[in-house]
Amino acid sequence: MSTPSSELAQAPAGRSFEVVEGPYLVSRVNPHPHRWLRPGDAVTAVDGELVATLAREEHERERLRERLLDELHRAAPELGSGTPHQDAYRREALAAKRAVFNRRPPRESLYSHPITRELALLRRWVASWRATGAAADRMDAAHGDSLREERAVLAAWARDPGVDRATALSSPDLHRAVAARAAATGEPDKRMRKAEASLVRYFSRSTLKVSPYSLHTGVHFAPLEETGGPDPREDAGGGGEPFRLTSHAELRRLLPRQAARALAADPEARMGLEWVLTGGARRETDDRGERLVVRRRRWAPPSPGLRAEAFGEEEVRIPLTGSWGRLVAVLERQAAAPVRLDGLRDAVAADLGCGAERALGVLDQLIGAGVLVPWSPAAEQSPDFTRRWHRLARSLPGEAAARVATAFEDTEKVLSGFAETDGAGRAEGVLRLQRLWSAAVGVPGSATSPVVEDCLVSRGVPAGRSRTRRWSADLGRLMPLLFALDDQRVLSGALEQVFVSRYGRGGRCPDLEGFAQHARAAFPLTQALMGGEPAALAGADEDLLRVLAARRRAVDHLVELGRSGGEHAEVDPEAVDEVAAMLPDREFAARRSFAVFGQMADDELVVNHLYGGRARYFSRFLGQLPPDVRERVAEHVRRLGPEDADTVHMRSALGFNANLSPALAEEELALRDEPTLLPGPAARDLTLVHTPLGLRLVRGDGREVDPVYTGFLVPHALPYDEMLVAMVADSPFFSFGDLTIDLHERWTAQGFEGGTPRIGFGSLTLFRRRWGLDASVFTARPGESPAELHRRVNVQRARRDLPDEVFVRPLQGARLGPLERAMAPKPQHVDFLSRLHTGTAAKRLAHLGPTLMAEELRPHPQEHPVTNGPSGTHAGEVFLELSTVPRVRPADHGGADDPGPSNPPIPQAKRG
Repeated sequence: MSTPSSELAQAPAGRSFEVVEGPYLVSRVNPHPHRWLRPGDAVTAVDGELVATLAREEHERERLRERLLDELHRAAPELGSGTPHQDAYRREALAAKRAVFNRRPPRESLYSHPITRELALLRRWVASWRATGAAADRMDAAHGDSLREERAVLAAWARDPGVDRATALSSPDLHRAVAARAAATGEPDKRMRKAEASLVRYFSRSTLKVSPYSLHTGVHFAPLEETGGPDPREDAGGGGEPFRLTSHAELRRLLPRQAARALAADPEARMGLEWVLTGGARRETDDRGERLVVRRRRWAPPSPGLRAEAFGEEEVRIPLTGSWGRLVAVLERQAAAPVRLDGLRDAVAADLGCGAERALGVLDQLIGAGVLVPWSPAAEQSPDFTRRWHRLARSLPGEAAARVATAFEDTEKVLSGFAETDGAGRAEGVLRLQRLWSAAVGVPGSATSPVVEDCLVSRGVPAGRSRTRRWSADLGRLMPLLFALDDQRVLSGALEQVFVSRYGRGGRCPDLEGFAQHARAAFPLTQALMGGEPAALAGADEDLLRVLAARRRAVDHLVELGRSGGEHAEVDPEAVDEVAAMLPDREFAARRSFAVFGQMADDELVVNHLYGGRARYFSRFLGQLPPDVRERVAEHVRRLGPEDADTVHMRSALGFNANLSPALAEEELALRDEPTLLPGPAARDLTLVHTPLGLRLVRGDGREVDPVYTGFLVPHALPYDEMLVAMVADSPFFSFGDLTIDLHERWTAQGFEGGTPRIGFGSLTLFRRRWGLDASVFTARPGESPAELHRRVNVQRARRDLPDEVFVRPLQGARLGPLERAMAPKPQHVDFLSRLHTGTAAKRLAHLGPTLMAEELRPHPQEHPVTNGPSGTHAGEVFLELSTVPRVRPADHGGADDPGPSNPPIPQAKRG
């Protein structure tokens, strides 16, 4: 059962919603223990002291600079006055003045020159440079030994069997580089040094990052009410039992989809495939006659690195005159259900009274126009998807089908023992599948990632229930601020505005696919609304204007906190109440679900991401968990929907394995030209209706449909009709881009060199400390040695009070949409006290652009509460799901004067 907010802190009166916790706490744990590349503690401590000395002396010289320049200017004419050395003293003073002005060290002769005894500030300045020189010499002298020590750590990491197995799935080049470093016994050669940037990036990723896509991360589910238990670090037995890791490797489902298109294009194999009249075809009539309008998809051809289907959408119009009308009528009879192409050819030839070859030629034209599309023998969400395609490929004639069947056969062999195979065996198997699947889909070198792997671990982050209650309670109190900052609410308002402009208030649209193409206009409108453009605001309705006003107040408060100075700032509860008062009532009646990802720092939750929830991040792993887990999540999903609506699961896949999910409802939305596993309404049979609470989907009988989209793909990357359903489902989306935009403006336009404070709320850290950076700081200057680069970067870092480890990402000065943000490059780790990190940073960060944002690494993996016996601590992240639903008021249970429920209770069970 889900936990209602009645067990949490109650929201203040007037906020007519309550918070429901999801049934599970999910941990993402890195199976590799945290490791530092930097040299040992003693060397690092000395480096830290030397960097502090260098930064302190540079600060001291900067503090003296203006006064010293004035003193030298005044004193120079009098220095050595009345002595034979007056001119020499004056020249020395002028040389010192130039050095002070240009922030350069003094000439060697100045260190012992008499004028330093006469000018106190100059004496202090010279002494500062003397201390700087000594510290710099010590730090530079240690560079070679420290670099060798770091490379030894990198080599030991490369010899780890777990690293060998994990890199086999990343890329052949990286796996070869890891193997070469593991085998090396002496100094790295030129090729090894060239590969160091990739090895350093992967070293960090594999020891302190969590990602759900590979052996970098194991996932653990724990019932929320049973979370906690003893901290393994306090275990009397010495650190807790080791992880038990279970691996699940599968073929990337994009490859059978691409192979299916290769078979559909092959003259021999296509005859044995089933074809169907596309669901994207409509008859339309106007004063020029009747037409068949086909909204077809053009799938992108296979290419290296493709992870999911890429496509474009367009309209084709075919006049239903002459023989075309007869032909379409035949197809509507013969191809309404899937039929083999050879059988369809014969049926068309018989109906039209023409030869088989002529009928096939006409069908080829219709296939090219997208009127006929191939039909899969199994739904992509089916566990039997690959087996059914394998069976079909074996039954088809021709070389193309033989190549596909061979690829399936070898995939079974490779994956049969993949979980236990060592790195060399994995790499060999992956390369073999790359060759076979590239041949099967017809594009050499395209199948670069044929295998995907998910891992489950036996235990997760020990976050006790008292902690999760506190986090949930604080998130509940913060909800009005999150409502206002939800980009999706502005997008929904813009979509509603586009809908009303076409169909009017209270309007109905029976053609989702037709409107979905116009719905794209909501994206630029959303950007304009969030940017405060007068033309966009002039067309917005009152509720949307109130949402935007509340959003501006929330943004202003966060920006004010970000400009407040210091290390920590707290969101003001009064500001949250003010935002709540500005929001329209319908925002509190909306049903939302949030997936809150974060890391535990003592009792705090340091928030990493906020995404749309409603089992979206549970669903991917449910197929590998016991049925009772799946049923408990499904019950949670059903309880969150409106009581008078049918919960329908939209299980889009598009060849993206992360989108695979067991059914979480009794009905499934039938998507265009894709088979489903469960009965349910088709998208083409739904009507989009405008209501006082926004856009809603209804069936033909008028009953509302409550869509649940659980795919990992951003909804805006889906085909038009699926995108529209996912947008109506209203999955929250947070960019918090206004804070980044403000930092970008301060850094680029105002030269702000300080950091923004950490922003918290109760037991939550919402935003870590941040700094602006220019990427050029990591690029060696002309003639600068690696040791000098390392020293300069660290002094600049220390002068700006940056911590010695940060994550770096692009610092954007413009607002990013959901799709742009999803495609943004991932943050990169920088350890300033590691020579390998600073030496490779320019290359590792080049793809992030010229302007960067550094974010503190908090909590540090050394402080994470996940241990694995004597091996150390492991990076770990938790996520919990929180949903908001209309509050059940006492009057809603009926009474003499009760007019009826305005906020219906959460149903315990309902159809769907």
